Amino acid sequence: MERLKKIASYTKGSRVVCDIGCDHAYALIFAIKEYDVSCGFAVDIAEGPLKNALKMIEQAKLEDKIKTIQSDGFTALNKDMFDTAIIAGMGGILMCSILAQGLEKIRDKTLILEANQDTSKVREFLASHDFKIVEETALIEEDKYYEILVAKPGHASYNPYDIAYGPIIRKTKPEDFLKHYQKKIEQLTSILKQVKNITKKQEKLKEFFEINFLLECKSMEQEYILNTKNYYRTYFLDEIKRPTILIVPGGAYKYTSPRESEPVAQEFLKRGYHAVIINYREVPEESYPLFGKYIAQTIQLVRKDPRVGKLIGLGFSAGGHCILELCLHHKDYQISQLDLLMLGYPVISSQKEIAHMESFKHLLKHQEADSNLRKYLSLEKEVTKENAVDLFLWGTVSDASVSVMNSLKLIEAYHSVGGNVEYHLFPFGGHGLSVANAYSSEGDKEKESAYIARWVDFADVWIKEKLK
Repeated sequence: MERLKKIASYTKGSRVVCDIGCDHAYALIFAIKEYDVSCGFAVDIAEGPLKNALKMIEQAKLEDKIKTIQSDGFTALNKDMFDTAIIAGMGGILMCSILAQGLEKIRDKTLILEANQDTSKVREFLASHDFKIVEETALIEEDKYYEILVAKPGHASYNPYDIAYGPIIRKTKPEDFLKHYQKKIEQLTSILKQVKNITKKQEKLKEFFEINFLLECKSMEQEYILNTKNYYRTYFLDEIKRPTILIVPGGAYKYTSPRESEPVAQEFLKRGYHAVIINYREVPEESYPLFGKYIAQTIQLVRKDPRVGKLIGLGFSAGGHCILELCLHHKDYQISQLDLLMLGYPVISSQKEIAHMESFKHLLKHQEADSNLRKYLSLEKEVTKENAVDLFLWGTVSDASVSVMNSLKLIEAYHSVGGNVEYHLFPFGGHGLSVANAYSSEGDKEKESAYIARWVDFADVWIKEKLK
């Protein structure tokens, strides 16, 4: 009943309210008795619910103020009959269908909406039909989670986080919202222990890390890149201009590793940096040079934000290859050079003896046989005095996936042109260690090492020294 009372509370200031799918008409009764609504219409497609509603209306002695109407959504209503509409207690897809069918009758109305599922679909509908969400809350009743939206006519631009989690409640974080997503974290933790399929595990990991940040981070946004499925996420500590870490995760140019995403951002946020993560590999059929273009576009957009100070690239594995290629060929991408660059166990060379062949296969696809292009993307050959941005580099000597010789070749290239490199080569540890802590390891103890995790502190000291 608290849910219906909360829905009714949003009718304050309305004159005539219609309740679509009214059930027992409780929301309308509360609206008239407690929030000074003049009158209303209890609307339902079926005769049974209307009989139940009429019984409750009569018990409340409101027959003169609430009329029942049998109607499929807004079909039997005239647009001048009401100023506010309630739609609650049904699925989001059905709700969108009702709203679409009655669109001409609701364009100038206040909408109070509560979907039992697929609330994100409702937000998408509102955004695409010029309705702005002006109030939003969450509540748990009888172990069920509900989100209530109030929308009015007006344009609003919502990013994917707004659609998924709500443009208002993801920032205000009411108590029941936090409880719901904390429970979701527990469920995902249990699921991740059982999932064997790699693709599904990556999806669940991404959701796990995303929700963790949703609960902890004050400012997180997501934006698509160049009208594609690729996107970047920003995590700002505050409104202060700070050095910003641009994170390009690995994944053999096949996917974007969740383990090298939010867990990495978290470590640098702790140390006073803003962070940006780029998911540049969301369209399987794409190949070079599109990945670099997505990162270049992200850099151009991020640099416009007044909170972004010095921009520091950080790439892992194939992501290291991607961000380094961008730096070495930044003039071709028509962007200015990054201020600093950090790489973790990067793919560098296309030389057969040391190349990570899977990465180049996914990078080049149909261009794989182009020997000139492969040579161009063997990045140790592309370093010059002019493009050798100051570099922090780390890896492990026992990396069985991407040979440490990749990093050594890059150091040699930097040395030959007088470039500046700080290199940390750890004597043990495999590939894909990320920040080497419990959060990034997803339960794999072989990917946890306090000894190797120190690279983040080394990097922090290096950045501060360089930015003096």
